Amino acid sequence: MWSPANILLNRLRRMLFRLGAFAAVMGSLLAINVYGDYNFFIVTCVVGAVYIIFGASIEKWCEKNILYSKSVNVPSRDLHDQRRYKTYPSANANSWYHFVDSDALKNEGVIEFRALGRVFVLWRDSNGKPVCQDAFCIHQGANLGVGGVVEDNCIVCPFHKWKFDSEGTVTEIPYLKDPTGCSGLKNRKQKTYPCMDWNGLLLVYFHVDNKDPEFYPPEYVTEEFKKDNWQPHMKWDVGFFTFSPVDWVDQAGDHAHFQTLHADFMIPWTNLRFPDWFYRLIPVGICHTCITYRGDDKEWAEEVKNTGWGAVGKHLLFFTDLAGLTWKRKPMLTTLSPTKEMFVGPGMILFHIPFTIGTIKVFVTTTPVDGGSILRVRTWVDGRVVRNPLIKALAVVLTGISASQLNADVSILENKIRLRKPLIQPFDGPYNRVNTWLKQFYSESSSTNGYSCDAYKNDW
Repeated sequence: MWSPANILLNRLRRMLFRLGAFAAVMGSLLAINVYGDYNFFIVTCVVGAVYIIFGASIEKWCEKNILYSKSVNVPSRDLHDQRRYKTYPSANANSWYHFVDSDALKNEGVIEFRALGRVFVLWRDSNGKPVCQDAFCIHQGANLGVGGVVEDNCIVCPFHKWKFDSEGTVTEIPYLKDPTGCSGLKNRKQKTYPCMDWNGLLLVYFHVDNKDPEFYPPEYVTEEFKKDNWQPHMKWDVGFFTFSPVDWVDQAGDHAHFQTLHADFMIPWTNLRFPDWFYRLIPVGICHTCITYRGDDKEWAEEVKNTGWGAVGKHLLFFTDLAGLTWKRKPMLTTLSPTKEMFVGPGMILFHIPFTIGTIKVFVTTTPVDGGSILRVRTWVDGRVVRNPLIKALAVVLTGISASQLNADVSILENKIRLRKPLIQPFDGPYNRVNTWLKQFYSESSSTNGYSCDAYKNDW
């Protein structure tokens, strides 16, 4: 029901739009007559066309996010998110996680990073190898990531100037000649975590029991990048969201949502549909045919090799989406192209998206932090794209089309809960197969933190 305030607001909005349009037209005519400048007129036409096409969507967004974003007598959204997030595993999976980009950690640089319920410090040794350690000094708890510096192939504590090497061993205490004789230091080291540079990402391995890595990211990805002259293309820090890496793993088992959530062709780089009249005028959509298989599935071993990913392994999960355009909901066979995904543990997905102009590889990483996760996207393009500036620009648009589908996922994932007993149907997808794969990343200790992998009982 329209209230008097809403009616008044609507009339005021229309009046302001008409005044703005009148002022723009008069300003354009003045610029042409006095200065002979047509640029303002062109800009006015473009802005007017954008408003005519997308005006309804823009107004709805403004009403939701600006005019009506301040609710009265409504419980805090933060409290709702906390309750919703509790339906997800409280323990973090034993896996590799993207902390920072490799080029962000310079030689002799120090970075503090908070994730996985802990605080880490990142630095590089004299060989350029990354080092990840607990940020709090074992001496008196000072934060090595705030004021710490790299000297003599060690990180120096800002408090008492103790030096720790890349293994966490105390190598120097400035007011002692021989720190090895200090009581209590024989069995004490600064906790150090396995880490590595991998295709522009600085990855750190986390294990709840502090064990050595049970797997490593595939080396053949790096070898392929070198062979085909792949180069970094785009960086997109999507942001902080209240969902878990487990959400993305669930997506690989939910084939049905591709036919619903991802059936519409959307405005690149946004979560906005085109106006309804656009779909009536140009009835284009997207169709999907999905296959999911674990890296240790014997029946899929040959299929995995045929995808070009290389070796298989139980810590990898593979997903193929034969996607293409539809016209009046009928597939256009000439547009079908297989998008291939490889999950490297729960926290990282590598997309292989082939186009006629070249191939785009997309890294989507989800790093758990307090209350949610950081979602980041990094793209690489092959040599064909790099050599042609026009094709490189077109690759931005094509990446934006994929990004719009990712945004659609985010809007759902950030508001859903994870049911303990979902009403899974045979046509939904291989939930149990995917959930079984996920179990391997949680150890005995994980269950003491409240995690259970028994949500899906049926193997479809």
